[in-house]
Amino acid sequence: MKKWQITTIIWGILNLTSGCTTSQANINLNSQIAVEPAPVTAVVALGQIEPEGEVIRLSVPNAQDSRVNQILVKEGDFVQRNQIIAILQGIDQLEADLKDAETDVSLQQAELLKVQQGEAKKAEIAAQTATINRLKAQLKAETIQKQAARNIADATLEEAQLTYQRRQYLSTQGAISIADADTAKRELATAEATLMERTAELDKTITTLQAQILEEEARLTQLTEIRPVDIEIANLRLQKAKIAVIQRKARLENAKVRAPAFGQILRINTRIGEQVNTSLGIVEIARTDRMFAVAEVAETDIDKIRLGQQATISSEYGGFSGDIKGNVEQIALQIGKRTLQDAANTRGPTTDDNSRVIAVKIRIDPQYNSQIAALTYMLVRVKIDINQ
Repeated sequence: MKKWQITTIIWGILNLTSGCTTSQANINLNSQIAVEPAPVTAVVALGQIEPEGEVIRLSVPNAQDSRVNQILVKEGDFVQRNQIIAILQGIDQLEADLKDAETDVSLQQAELLKVQQGEAKKAEIAAQTATINRLKAQLKAETIQKQAARNIADATLEEAQLTYQRRQYLSTQGAISIADADTAKRELATAEATLMERTAELDKTITTLQAQILEEEARLTQLTEIRPVDIEIANLRLQKAKIAVIQRKARLENAKVRAPAFGQILRINTRIGEQVNTSLGIVEIARTDRMFAVAEVAETDIDKIRLGQQATISSEYGGFSGDIKGNVEQIALQIGKRTLQDAANTRGPTTDDNSRVIAVKIRIDPQYNSQIAALTYMLVRVKIDINQ
């Protein structure tokens, strides 16, 4: 082989090698450019529309024994705190019971006033006064009668004494017989005994009736006295009547179902005449004037989420048109399992029902509230801008 041919072959090999090296370098550069990931600007997650706070299922303590008599609201109505939502059966009897208890309070108040003013025993005092007056009249009449009988006995004794003295003198003179003198003596003794008897009867009548009068006057004093114990008893009866009113007011109030807070009636679960639904209550209430989207953010993305980041929310199935905006207000402190699932992917091979997520609460801007107020629990897709 000639020298110039060998030289040509060598230059060809060198050029080929150089070309391969350059081509490989270009391939490596292109590969590096292709595999570099695009910068992440947002975290996307499924969520649902929720009102501020919780949806309240309004019920009553004894739901299984209660029936609804009236429903005073409609679905969609806004209600104020303590507004009556429904009335249970039996309220008419409860109102009558309360009126009866209030009447008893008025009665006991009057009784207490009578005791305090001493009028509670007015009739007894009048009867006792009449008894005393009767005894005094009896004492006066019987005293006069007994005194007259004693006066007669006293006069009879004086006459018997004179007769006895005269006959005793005549007997000593022999003018009359001793028998006549003895008769005068016996008459004198009888007159003395009669006087003693009449005197005793008079004294007994006075003593007995005066004692009765004193006893009845003492009783009258007790009746006219306002004793503290009587006032206390009357006051306790009044307090008992007032407690009965409080109890019956509470029972009546329990028959009136009131809204615990301002909100909107989302659904009525118990109709008129029905027993109160023990699981769903009578109505469901929520604060729909302040709406949120609660997104289930994957555990692997939660480190990118910060309070205040802007979020864009869109409906998964056309519940509302366009996008609505909001800001991250709360990030849950616990990790849980996914509860929401896109219906289009529920049967997908990559579906993981046990995936771990964190609830991120996004306050929706107020201008969108009217648009979504009636869409509680609607499935949405949330896109959180993490570049802020």
